[in-house]
Amino acid sequence: MKEIDNITKRVLPLFIRYGIRSVTMDDIARELGISKKTLYNAFKDKDDLINRVIDFDMAQSRTFMEEVHQSESNAVQELFMVNRKIHSVRSNYSPSFYYDLKRYYPESYRRWIEDKRNNMYNVITGNLRKGKQEGVYRAEIDEHIIGRLHMARVEMLDGNEIIEENERMSSKFIQEVFTYHLHGICNAQGLKYLSEEMDKLENNKEKNT
Repeated sequence: MKEIDNITKRVLPLFIRYGIRSVTMDDIARELGISKKTLYNAFKDKDDLINRVIDFDMAQSRTFMEEVHQSESNAVQELFMVNRKIHSVRSNYSPSFYYDLKRYYPESYRRWIEDKRNNMYNVITGNLRKGKQEGVYRAEIDEHIIGRLHMARVEMLDGNEIIEENERMSSKFIQEVFTYHLHGICNAQGLKYLSEEMDKLENNKEKNT
């Protein structure tokens, strides 16, 4: 089991960077420095490997969300943590990964996208409840409506012909969508926290330039 986990952990970045169809079992064995026999002892075939890799990716997402919930951050800071993670993940995924998974491995794609949707909905609604309890979000917000609306907006962007791929994957675009969401849900206290977090981002950018 440990060997399987180690292989899936190392194969996921290959699929993310190059797509799934273009990476062969020979490529994987060579890149990981193992024999094909070892690879086929661990996995029945490439389909089996893909399913295990998707399982690993979903588990990673759930682990991160648990870490966010266990942090001592307020609701606004929590969203900043999630946004940083989304940006780092999306910037690494090639369009080929999404295309290959959806077209050639529809069952794996269905499991993957449903898990992403459930995670996103739970994160959004949980964050909205937390923000209302902390007094940083508008009390009248219906978290279930906003949760579904945000999910629909994210999925619409992924399949949108108006906004080009390179633009919607850019840090500026992701940041604008993120701040747009926060301005819609924050009250005066929440906007104060938002301003403080944005100042921290700007200061970090200046330090790194």
